Amino acid sequence: MLSFKSILGQTKKPVFLAVVITLLFAAVIMYITIHLLHDSYHSSAFDLGVFAQELKNTLQGQILYSSAIGGSQFAPHFSPVLLLLVPIYWLFPHVQTLLVVQALLLAFGGYMIYVLAREYKYSHRASLILEGLYFINPLLWGVALFDFHEVAFAIPALLLMFLGLKKKDWVFFGIGLLIALASKEDVVIVIGVFGAVLMIADYWKNKRVEKTSVIVFFAAILAYGIGIVVSHLASQGESPRMLTYLTSRYAYVGEPLSQAIPLVTTTIFSTGSLFLIIAYLAPFAFLPILSPKCCIPALVVLLEGILSTNDNQHTMLMQYTAAAIPFLFVAFKEVLPKVMANKDIQSLIQKTKNRVVNYSLVFLVIISLAVISEGRIQKASLPNAHDDAINQIIALIPDNATVTASNAIFSHLVSRTDVFLDAQEGTKMQTSAGIVKSDWGFPDKNTEYVILDTENISMMAPDIILLKNRYTQIKILDGVELYRLNA
Repeated sequence: MLSFKSILGQTKKPVFLAVVITLLFAAVIMYITIHLLHDSYHSSAFDLGVFAQELKNTLQGQILYSSAIGGSQFAPHFSPVLLLLVPIYWLFPHVQTLLVVQALLLAFGGYMIYVLAREYKYSHRASLILEGLYFINPLLWGVALFDFHEVAFAIPALLLMFLGLKKKDWVFFGIGLLIALASKEDVVIVIGVFGAVLMIADYWKNKRVEKTSVIVFFAAILAYGIGIVVSHLASQGESPRMLTYLTSRYAYVGEPLSQAIPLVTTTIFSTGSLFLIIAYLAPFAFLPILSPKCCIPALVVLLEGILSTNDNQHTMLMQYTAAAIPFLFVAFKEVLPKVMANKDIQSLIQKTKNRVVNYSLVFLVIISLAVISEGRIQKASLPNAHDDAINQIIALIPDNATVTASNAIFSHLVSRTDVFLDAQEGTKMQTSAGIVKSDWGFPDKNTEYVILDTENISMMAPDIILLKNRYTQIKILDGVELYRLNA
C-alpha cells in the first residue's frame, strides 16, 4: 500500500530500476513505431519521409532539402538541431534510424523525470512512480507514435534545463536551453513565454528580476529572430515560410471578422478542445494549474491547440504537444508536495488508510490509457499480405532511380532513391499539411518509375490514361502496380 511517507519520504531502491524502465519504454516504442506502424505502411512522407530525405540530401550537399516541401526545412521550420543527426544518418542511412533516435530521446526524457524528482527530494519509489506516469502520459504517446519529429529533442533538453536551474548547474542549464531553442520555432515561443513568466514572478516576489529569467526570455527572442532571417533566406525571396506555415493552422487568420469570430468560437467550444483539456490536464489530476510559473507555458501550448483549425492538433495530439510535457511535469512535481502537506489532505489519507493515494494513482493511469487509446495506437498492426506485396514491388526499383510514390510508400523508398509524392495525393495533402509549395512527381514530373497502390489511392481517369501512355506496367501484385517510363 502506498502511503504519504512512501510518496514524499526516503526509501532505498536501486537507481538501475529507473534505467530498466527507460530502456523498456524505448524498446516498446521502437517495436511499435518500426514494426507495427512503419513496416505495415502507417508511416508517411509527412513527416518521417521528409526528415529522412532531408538528411540524405544534406549528405549530398543540399542542406535539409526535401522534394515534399519544395525546398529546405529551414524555410517552414527553424530546426538546426536536425544537423546533429547528419553524422548518425551517415553511419546508419535508414529511415528507421530516425525512429530509433526518437524513441531514445523520449525514453531519456523519462530518466530525466526520475533524476529531477530525486532533485526535488522525492523518494526513489515516488520518483519511479513519476517516471512511470511520464511513460504512460498521452501527450508523450502522441509524439512517439506519429513518425519522427525534431521536437523530440525538446523534451529531454527542457528537462535538462530545469535540472540545471534546480541544481544551479549552468552547464546543464545552458546545454538544455540551447538544444531546446534549436529544436523548433514552436518551442522557442514557449521558452519565451516561460522567460516572461519568470521575470514577472521574480519582480512580483523580490522587486527585481533574476539573471536567469532575463537570459531565457532574450535567448528566445534572439532565436526566433534568427529563425525568421534563416527562413526568409531559405524561402528564396518569398515571405518567410516559417510565418506562413504557422498561420496555416488557423484558417480564420486573414478572414473578415464576420467570418473569423464564428469560426474561432466554434473551434474553441468543440469536442476536440474538450478532448485536449482532458489529455493535457486530467493525467495530472489538474494539479499543475496550481503552479502557474511552470504551468502557464504548457497552457500556451494547449491554447495553440484549442485555437487551431487543424483536426490533427485536436484529435491525434501528435508532435504539437511536445513542448508542454516538461513544463507540466515540473509543475506537477512542484505542487504535489504542497498538496500532500495540506492538513485536510493528510487527515483524509489517514482516515481512508491511504486509499485516496491509491485511487488517485489508479485514476491517473486509467485516464492516461483511455486518451492514448483514442490516438494512432489504433493503426498499429502486423504487416499483412498487401504490405508484403508492396515490399516486393519496391525491391524491383533500382537504387538512385527517380520514383513517384504515395504518401504511405514514400518513406520506404527515401533512403535509396529520389522519391516524389504523386501530384494528385500531394495536392490533397497540401492544405492539411500546411505546405506552401512542393516538387511533385507524376504527372507533373516524368519520374523513371511510378508505384500505384490501388487499394489505398485511386488516380483520376485522365491521369491513368496519361500514365499508360507514358509508362509501361512491369509488375502488378495484390493491387500494387509498378510502371517504368517508356524509353
